[in-house]
Amino acid sequence: MSSIITAKIFLIFINAIHKPREGVFNRDKKDKDYCYWSLRAVIKKWPIWLARQLNLPILENIALKIFGVKTNRSNSLNEGWVDCEFIEFGKNVKIGQGSVIMSNILIADKLIIKKVVIKDNVIIGAHSCIAPGTIIESNTILGALTTTINNQHLEGNSIYNGSPAKKIMLNKPIENKELIENQIFKKESEEQFDMNDLKAVNKALSVPYQAYISAGWFIAGGSYLIPGFLFIFFFFGFLIPNLLTIPFSLKLLLDLKIIIILLITPLIFIGIYLLHLFFVALFTRWIYRFADKRGPAQGLFDRNLTESSTMLDYYHFRSFLMKYPIFSFIRSPFPWLVKWELRFIGSNKIGKGTVIEESYIHSHINFGKNCYLGTFAHITNHLVDGVYGEENLCFFGAEIGDNCVFNPLTGALPGLEMGNCATFLLTATTIKYDKLGDNGIYSGFPIRRLKKEEIVKLTGEEYNAK
Repeated sequence: MSSIITAKIFLIFINAIHKPREGVFNRDKKDKDYCYWSLRAVIKKWPIWLARQLNLPILENIALKIFGVKTNRSNSLNEGWVDCEFIEFGKNVKIGQGSVIMSNILIADKLIIKKVVIKDNVIIGAHSCIAPGTIIESNTILGALTTTINNQHLEGNSIYNGSPAKKIMLNKPIENKELIENQIFKKESEEQFDMNDLKAVNKALSVPYQAYISAGWFIAGGSYLIPGFLFIFFFFGFLIPNLLTIPFSLKLLLDLKIIIILLITPLIFIGIYLLHLFFVALFTRWIYRFADKRGPAQGLFDRNLTESSTMLDYYHFRSFLMKYPIFSFIRSPFPWLVKWELRFIGSNKIGKGTVIEESYIHSHINFGKNCYLGTFAHITNHLVDGVYGEENLCFFGAEIGDNCVFNPLTGALPGLEMGNCATFLLTATTIKYDKLGDNGIYSGFPIRRLKKEEIVKLTGEEYNAK
């Protein structure tokens, strides 16, 4: 609660300077609406994430209410991601796992902010995406992987599916429950398998599991040694004798020494925490560079060949090394430091001004300047081709130009080459080895470049497609 209240205090001051508003704004640091939108998002990110990790949905609902979202305690929102402004929920709203409710979207050089209204008894399926300006009437269901377009109005008592969302039927009460149960739970004939195909083959890994355990302990545990010592020294050697053992009185609040201690204590705690993050990055860099020299260069690898498998073992070890460091930075109160971390480790090239939201970053994914990677977006550097026992590993990075935008729930497969000023609309996903030009707006799977009239339609006429 303290982080939520502290964030709210900051928001009150910021909103007094520049009030949040709906509209279409330039994606430029000179645009006040864009700058203050970015600042508000950063302030809210840490308390919202912290509330979600405690696995208490009521706490997240309280945080959303304090930040300005109109919601109700009967709503179940904790499985998805909800923007913290210009969102209005009715009662008994359920959001599926991995879904995103957005009141803002980036398209090329524009930021669009529009209020979203979701009324009573609405169910949103897993991995769905609700675009800015959407209005969903009561008693409506959205199937999994459903995406709305800007300013779309969904009728009540209906079921929608697809991308963009289309009405497929009315949401009527189930009259014959037994028929539905039989269709779902009837026993199918069991498929027969050749047991020889299911036998596991023991294979000694080039990188033994002890290396995984040791590396994990070294990075996660070792990063706390010096910061932990400094914390104990400061707390027991300075804070207790100079502050915590002194009997409280109102005069203490006027004591200059006490005032200085109260001011510097949070700064020292923050400094110790940042030192921990630095050691996480440093220790990861040491081990990553060792594994990188022994791992494979980019290419296509047969997972059954001994030599190839040896290199792939180092590839998997290298991928393992990145998990905790990325988590520790992107889930910290300073998520923007993940860009410095990736550059420092040497796994990625990240251009100046690039923003990385809550998403996982693989190695060999390189961004130009002023790019944006949205919530739950995923650009992968590997893909397993083929069936079990005869599969290959496709391992290629991605080269992304300047001013590119990956909106939430977008994806890209290995080998992506992307020009400048390109935008992926919601849930757009590439195939392997896609090459995309400059100044395009893309949608769908497989991804395709949109024509002007399609852009205007999919953005709810909020973007003029120039």
